Amino acid sequence: MFSQQELLQAFGDPYTNKLVERLHNFAFIPDELISRIATEALSQNWGNNNFVLKKYLAVHVAWSIEQGRFTLGQNQFYVTAGHLQTRYGTPLYLAFAPNRNQGREPYYLVTVGSNISAPQLPIAPEMPHAPELPPGSEIVMMHDHILGDNADRFPWLSQTPRVAQMCAISGAIQWSINRGLHLPYWYFGRMSYVVPLYLQSREDITAAPDLIAPVQVNPDSLLVRTVLSPYMPYANARVAVRRHDQLPHWLIAAWDAHAALATEAEIENPEGDNEQG
Repeated sequence: MFSQQELLQAFGDPYTNKLVERLHNFAFIPDELISRIATEALSQNWGNNNFVLKKYLAVHVAWSIEQGRFTLGQNQFYVTAGHLQTRYGTPLYLAFAPNRNQGREPYYLVTVGSNISAPQLPIAPEMPHAPELPPGSEIVMMHDHILGDNADRFPWLSQTPRVAQMCAISGAIQWSINRGLHLPYWYFGRMSYVVPLYLQSREDITAAPDLIAPVQVNPDSLLVRTVLSPYMPYANARVAVRRHDQLPHWLIAAWDAHAALATEAEIENPEGDNEQG
């Protein structure tokens, strides 16, 4: 009744940064059920309107379908709510059914919780591994976007020549990578990395960095598309870990301090107009 191919076709193109919109096109998701998940899961800051949670589910539900990690029964299909668990360590589940309203989303979210009635409970999807970082790779920067459009994010370098700015950012990226400070980061349908940049001080690498650089791994280079403020990659990095406490303390603290101000557009695509085609 629910073939993997049919579910994948209903989910649409995975290569997008409009992940929440993609989920809502797949299924009608009542806000009260999202709130129930947020209440039952281990306490964490999901932002305004639980939008970070919606993004988390958008990615993990798609992974569950792509990996065949869903179960069937009673005209419904079931997936886990990613790797979310209750405070007692019990997984949380989602139950979907076909939407009988013509011209609407093909499915709707029926119920959520740790105690759902299903013939067989699903298991959580595997999170894709980020690619290996090729040693000695050239760091290639989209310098117009970094040094022009987003120069206000590092005013202390404003009087420095552009070549020196590029060298400073490139050197900070390599310094952090050499110390294993890079984090997995889900962006545009694949796993990549974000790298903390310590440009003014390196005395305490547990403290918040000055900037964050999203890094795309290519066969012989590392492409740096932009630089972000420390709170900006939280939602994309949260997707890539089992529990939020596995993220660095500085990232959680930066997000908590800004969460009330973060817009849905900013959470959906932290890199802004630097959209891939």
